[in-house]
Amino acid sequence: MTVKKISAIVVLSLFSASLYAQKEVVNEEINIKKEKEVVIPKANRILEKIPPIVAEKKEKKMTYSFYDRKPTAVEETKFVPSVVNPVTKKSMDEEILGYRNYLKIGAGNFGRFYGETYINSDQNRKFIYGISGLHNSAKRGPIQSQNSANSNSKVNLNGKYHQKNYELKVDAGYERRKYFFYGYDTTIHKDYKPEDLKQVLNLLSFSGTFENTNPNPVVDYSLTTTVKSVSDHYDASETDWGTNFHAFFPLKKDKITALLDAEAYLTHRSDNYEFNPVRKRNLFRVEPGFRFDFGKISAKIGFKAVNEYDQIENINTTKGYPTALISYKTPSLTYFFIGYDGDIIRNTLHSFLNENPFLVEQVNLLNTYKNNDIYIGSRAEMYSGISYNAKISYGKYQNLYYYNQYEGTTFSPTGFPVSVTKFQIDYEDGLTDFINFSGEFGYSNFDNWKPNLKLDYNYYETVKFDKPYHRPAFTARLGNTFTIADKIVSSVDFYFLGGLYSKDIMTMETVKMKNIADLNAEFTYLFSKQFSAFVKLNNIVGQNYQRYYNYPQMGLNFVAGINVSL
Repeated sequence: MTVKKISAIVVLSLFSASLYAQKEVVNEEINIKKEKEVVIPKANRILEKIPPIVAEKKEKKMTYSFYDRKPTAVEETKFVPSVVNPVTKKSMDEEILGYRNYLKIGAGNFGRFYGETYINSDQNRKFIYGISGLHNSAKRGPIQSQNSANSNSKVNLNGKYHQKNYELKVDAGYERRKYFFYGYDTTIHKDYKPEDLKQVLNLLSFSGTFENTNPNPVVDYSLTTTVKSVSDHYDASETDWGTNFHAFFPLKKDKITALLDAEAYLTHRSDNYEFNPVRKRNLFRVEPGFRFDFGKISAKIGFKAVNEYDQIENINTTKGYPTALISYKTPSLTYFFIGYDGDIIRNTLHSFLNENPFLVEQVNLLNTYKNNDIYIGSRAEMYSGISYNAKISYGKYQNLYYYNQYEGTTFSPTGFPVSVTKFQIDYEDGLTDFINFSGEFGYSNFDNWKPNLKLDYNYYETVKFDKPYHRPAFTARLGNTFTIADKIVSSVDFYFLGGLYSKDIMTMETVKMKNIADLNAEFTYLFSKQFSAFVKLNNIVGQNYQRYYNYPQMGLNFVAGINVSL
């Protein structure tokens, strides 16, 4: 690391000496656990799939994405139900319990059709269930009409069975995503048909959780098992079975607790390989530890043992990572922390397609090694209604990945060559530096205005590449919910991504992509407690930005429709 990099890290660390948060990385997420409940308003989603059973409050957590995924690469219009009259929280909760079923339907430009529904069971403290469905499609897109259309359909069934000492949750779903590889030169290739460019993802999922809910357990535990399956239009598929076990053993009441986390992931991947078509990628992780609480000062120490098996890359290795966290709580309930961590971050075909859907066939999959990570941060909810979570971290990573244009020949679903942009995944082989600063700030004192701001700055050291291709250096999201009048509710979201780079395979030069500014707003007029109308505006700035090179997104688009609660 150069002197300039070391100086930058020292300056950032001194600047953040008043910051606290706790961070845990699972797969590719960074979690900040909250020992005290801090309510920061999110988007105005008042309805839930299944109304919650009131139970003892447990430790909450706020999640920060390791890599930002907004705005999405495939254009998707998102909505949040806002049917309930925006008065007091008590009356809103009464309305939720009063109307279990919900329907939202609308249409807009680009041939957009949107439909969403929730059907829930009667209120029962022991057993509740629900089914939800969504369809969101656009017949036309920004490039040659139907050649850049997209659609997304989902159905989900979930249930919860609650007893005095335990709770069982089940969730099952199916999703179908259809879109097209429309990243091509329209002045040269004018005769492509939708069938030449089509991609279809079919995703199945099932998860079950068994959790102890005894308020004073001798041993507290939870067990979750999840099966995910994804297949595409090019005969690629992946089945991923993961099981997570968490246990807490109080050794000295409210002072010392023994912890045990164990995870097992069995993954089978098939991608038209010539030999041995089904290949295994497994990972096993166990982390024993202890948590200490001495009032103002608390600490957590542990050790992760992680085994990785990859039949494709001929990897079978076990690595150990010590973890430690020390936190301090002031009388005003402001928290500070400093910690050390390490892990193997799982990368799967499913996770990559969620992030970038325009991947080439037989894309290379490798896990990312977080060899060490030092972090410092703070969180608090102040008396004035201002709340924040903030952290800064510096780590040494191996196999940090970037999206680069594929330089070989690409094919259509029927097997003939097409000149479209697809992306391969390239990795940094050696250890490289990664620095992240993230903060989330909210204000909740206003009854009719709930602002929330999230900021992220990322620095990636690159050795093999000129730039960290398609990794934004700076991301920001500003969300606001307004109650304009008794019958009008609105929400406004603003996204900004800056510092994006790509490599143009025609010129073999690094290209700085334009910064992304995406402004969205939704307005809902409440005719009654059960009926309302809405207008959703997306990309109000009208910028045909490119999250991934050669894939411009829609300009200004809108949907208008109605909401009905029954």
